[in-house]
Amino acid sequence: MNFELKVQAPQNAPVVWNYMELRANLETALADYQNRVYTEDMLTEAKADRAKLNKLKDAISAERIARKKEYMQPFETFENQAKELCELIDTASSGIKAQLDTFEEKRLAEKMEVIRGLFADIISNYDLSFITLEMILDDKWLNKGTSEKAIATEITEKCERAVKDIEVIKRLPYAFEAESVYKRTLDLNTALEEGERMTKVAEAKAEAVKDTAKTEELIEINFKATLTVEQAKALAEFCKKNGIKIERI
Repeated sequence: MNFELKVQAPQNAPVVWNYMELRANLETALADYQNRVYTEDMLTEAKADRAKLNKLKDAISAERIARKKEYMQPFETFENQAKELCELIDTASSGIKAQLDTFEEKRLAEKMEVIRGLFADIISNYDLSFITLEMILDDKWLNKGTSEKAIATEITEKCERAVKDIEVIKRLPYAFEAESVYKRTLDLNTALEEGERMTKVAEAKAEAVKDTAKTEELIEINFKATLTVEQAKALAEFCKKNGIKIERI
């Protein structure tokens, strides 16, 4: 089965006509016509001159159109035949493409299952239950050339980075809020910005409390409380945020 395209396109011979003769005669005649001044009693002659010129123009235009059709006919036949073959090729090619697409969809589905397995195995080694595969999936992992080893390495790196990021976040004054943002975005900078924002909000509130305290009468209350260490820390943090001075008794 030979699909080699072979085209023998003969060169159309140039149209042979008395172009140079007509041009020379026209240039001479037109120079005469342009300088000619017609009077009223020469109207018949003027009309005849104009009719003669228009007749020649019509003859040239008619011949040009006829020759163009003659020259274009072979090309139009070839063009129609070429379009017909291209449509046949498109039909066959589309059928093949549909099968190729099916194979590719199957390959992608199988590769995705491999990736899910790698992710499940690796993530189980970390306390990162908030991370889903979709949050860290890289489209290039689905490429044929990306090995399972390379994918596993990248998943591990992302998990290690998340662990370090969480450690950084836990040292923030408002770790809970910042960590909540991080768990949604996996973006340390965004989480740090949230922590900073919460700190500024707290400082503003504390300043407002202090300003209010300046105008209010301060009272002293002595009391004894039995607390756990965590409760004591929480109480101290509450007092700090609200500008309450506490002392041991």
